[in-house]
Order: sequence, then structure tokens, then C-alpha cells
Amino acid sequence: MMDLKIKFSQHARKRMKERGISRQLVKGTVRFPDKIEKSLIDPARFLIKKLYFNEKLNKDHLLLVILEIKRNLIHIITIIDTSKISKYF
Repeated sequence: MMDLKIKFSQHARKRMKERGISRQLVKGTVRFPDKIEKSLIDPARFLIKKLYFNEKLNKDHLLLVILEIKRNLIHIITIIDTSKISKYF
């Protein structure tokens, strides 16, 4: 997964802008995740999880990245940024 090119959907870019999440943070999450969950329905879809410190809010957050791997390309579908770490991690 580390050497594949990463492409962001329009939806993912919109969510990143709304939440102030950089491409660098998303790419780092994909390349160095804390947890990976594979979809039970679609074998090409994954949920990537990464704990990080949100400097704007001055507290720990969890970044969730939903992606698909197809044709040697990582498609970022959407991102979710939450402070509810124990609920999702």
C-alpha cells in the first residue's frame, strides 16, 4: 500500500477543507496507520485509523480514512476526524 499513488475524491477534498485536514496528514495516515480494517462487503475497501494531536483544538484526535485500492491506485473516498477516540478505536 505504501508505494501506490494516492488520489483524492472530490468528497474527500471537501471534507478535508471543512475540517482543516492536510493532504500530508491523510497521506501519512495511509502510509503509517495505527489500525487497518478491511471491508466485509468490498475486498478493495479499507478503513484506516490514525491517532494524532490536533494542534488547533489542542487535543488528541482520530483520523479515519476510507479508501479503495484499484488498479495500483489508492482512492481516498472520504475522511472523518473525531475526538471520540474510544468510540472508534
